[in-house]
Amino acid sequence: MLGYRDLMSSFPRIALVHDELIRRGGAERVFEELIRLFPQSDVYALYSGNTPSITVGEKTYLIHTTFIQKWPLWFRRHPGRVLPLLPHAVEQFDLSRYDLVISSSSGFAKGVITRSSIPHISYVHTPPRYLWEESHTVAQNRNIIIKGGLSVLQHYLRVADFSAAQRPDKLIANSRYTAQRIAAYYRRESTVVYPPIETAFFTPKSSERLWSSQDPFVVVGRLTPAKYFEQAITVCEKLQLPLVVIGTGHYESRLRKIAGKHTTFVGKASPDQLRTYLRQARALIQPGTEDFGMAAVEALACGTPVIAYGAGGVLEIVEHRRHGYLYQEQRSEALAEAVRQFLLLEGSFLPNILQRQALQFSRIRFQTEMQKLVEEALILRNT
Repeated sequence: MLGYRDLMSSFPRIALVHDELIRRGGAERVFEELIRLFPQSDVYALYSGNTPSITVGEKTYLIHTTFIQKWPLWFRRHPGRVLPLLPHAVEQFDLSRYDLVISSSSGFAKGVITRSSIPHISYVHTPPRYLWEESHTVAQNRNIIIKGGLSVLQHYLRVADFSAAQRPDKLIANSRYTAQRIAAYYRRESTVVYPPIETAFFTPKSSERLWSSQDPFVVVGRLTPAKYFEQAITVCEKLQLPLVVIGTGHYESRLRKIAGKHTTFVGKASPDQLRTYLRQARALIQPGTEDFGMAAVEALACGTPVIAYGAGGVLEIVEHRRHGYLYQEQRSEALAEAVRQFLLLEGSFLPNILQRQALQFSRIRFQTEMQKLVEEALILRNT
């Protein structure tokens, strides 16, 4: 039987497809890891920034894009403006010359059209929340005409999203939680492969927790309403606890209005800066529901506990009172009580135990499991 390296040399033509490459969040970091894993691949995305290229390691890749790339950056930077075009755009890629297609999708990238004999593996970061769980909140506070238009658009996009999810031969979920949502919305089974975390880079500063009351709590992520960072700001201001907000996004102006003297916004952080903030933090606060939660794993890897709303992928990362504190209601009052309880338990969290929990989500594990799935797909194609 051919091994992985033999299969890769026998089937060198691989296409990697992502939704959009304008921002760099968790999904984009996973996509970059796929590029590292399959460096001979060609890179596709529905649209990207001003320069249609991406640099991973020392190599720069041309990004093959769709007609959306011809539109001004100020227009395509806002996802809602291009949303109705995505199901059509993704079908315009000609992938007929490839032996393997791997899509990385939290939107419509999974809907690429391939030849029936060519394996298509899709890594699904999430079924789009704005089409499923949160579809009824999108049109809130809109007039009846706009609500009607949004309802028709959402129905069209849900049908398109379901159809797109039927095209890959294999679906991969980034957590058991996402796998459950895939089963609910797409009626398909999926294999869980957790995202790759740089556990060799994110490490504790010391084998002991050296913290003081002056050390801040941190929140990390895109500044959007879905993250519920306003709850963390409200609670830390009320309890007079320092909070560092790491990230950028359109919701920043709203969050700054809520913030007071105890909250610091640092914007985008480099990996080195993020590691420093996590090492110095008393805890990472995660008030939103994450499909996985890479920031939570990075915090644990740095020996920092996590205070999180107990829903979604965090339940696969954090054990209550061992790696942090989980609370059950997504309200500021519940988070405030969780912070108070955490402060009573703070001395019991040990960096080596937190780091050990994070090690199961390493890059090596991701690479090994992805290689195995690709090997199985190529062997099946070759039989």
